[in-house]
Amino acid sequence: MQRHCLIFSQNEQSKSTGDIACSQKPRIKQEAQLMPILLALLVALSGVIFPATASNREAAATSDILNANDNMQFTVIAHRGASGYLPEHTLEAATLAFSLRPDFIEQDVVITKDDIPVVLHDIHLETVTNVEDVFPTRHRNDGRFYARDFTLEELHKLQVHERADSDGNQVFKNRYRGKNANFKVATLAEHFELISELNRQFGASVGVYPEVKSPAFHIKEGIDSSKIVIDTMNTYGFGGERGNSYLQCFDFNEVKRIREILGYKGKVVMLIGENDWGESDTDYNWLRTQEGMEQVALYADGIGPWLGHLFDVVAMTKGETKAAKWVQYAHQNKLTIHPYTYREDALPSGMTGEQVLELLENVVHADGVFTDHLVPVLTWRDNQH
Repeated sequence: MQRHCLIFSQNEQSKSTGDIACSQKPRIKQEAQLMPILLALLVALSGVIFPATASNREAAATSDILNANDNMQFTVIAHRGASGYLPEHTLEAATLAFSLRPDFIEQDVVITKDDIPVVLHDIHLETVTNVEDVFPTRHRNDGRFYARDFTLEELHKLQVHERADSDGNQVFKNRYRGKNANFKVATLAEHFELISELNRQFGASVGVYPEVKSPAFHIKEGIDSSKIVIDTMNTYGFGGERGNSYLQCFDFNEVKRIREILGYKGKVVMLIGENDWGESDTDYNWLRTQEGMEQVALYADGIGPWLGHLFDVVAMTKGETKAAKWVQYAHQNKLTIHPYTYREDALPSGMTGEQVLELLENVVHADGVFTDHLVPVLTWRDNQH
């Protein structure tokens, strides 16, 4: 649920460890491979779309599914809350997101030293807090400050700020620049209670979209983070088949365990990234095959792919506007598709936000999107639907 993003620069590492602009290393080679996508998309958007070929006709088996999807409302997910406007995953960002009425608000979840689930995008603290100033000696041998090494009381001594790069510079220069608001790390329970109470008072039905972060890491630390997240979802009425929620994870083995061992009955999403992001031992290249999608469909209700995986690069260099072949397999297996991440301040050069969203809806037939910037996406949806 994160790096530029179509081009789609791999600053996205997700939804993952640093997301759009938090990559510690440039991914020049991979971005260069994606450059043809942008050029072809611009051709397609100008009206030069090639006629269907024999290979196109392979998609006929999915037409009924796609038509059904077209009649459903495009789902808008507040990525880390209203993170395009306020520091990510703070209660303030969640409150602002709620006020804009997305369908879901996302929570990434890691576990503290005293086994409390808190809402942070990474297992590390230094990119979004002042932990290096408050606890300068509490890093591990790799130089990183792990949330798992701090109690909740200690985390409450930290201030949350806009995401910073390895040099301490704000990743998104034009986002929140304030220094004195004293944003804090919040627990998953606090986030769920906030959304539940706001739903009650405003007669709304905003759902939650938690992600189990780095489950294998937490298992090595002696803690079952998935069970903790599910238990918290159940406590606040968001869990199970009737809960207004999705539960997401980058680890395919953990998705299987959530279903088979933990017996979770609610909606589950398999996140898909790049193998070199280090999210898990999952082979994401294999996931993006017919066999991979069939296996995912045995355990998950949907997928959360990176935007850069969604388009057929070869076809687009020839002027054809096509989704990547593997997307067809996702549709055939009736998997919901929620790509990540739409960012108004990281659009492909030469493209408008509306053009990107229209490609997602009309070419990929995505069911929704994760976004840092709710206002333009919700406005586009209102105008289109």
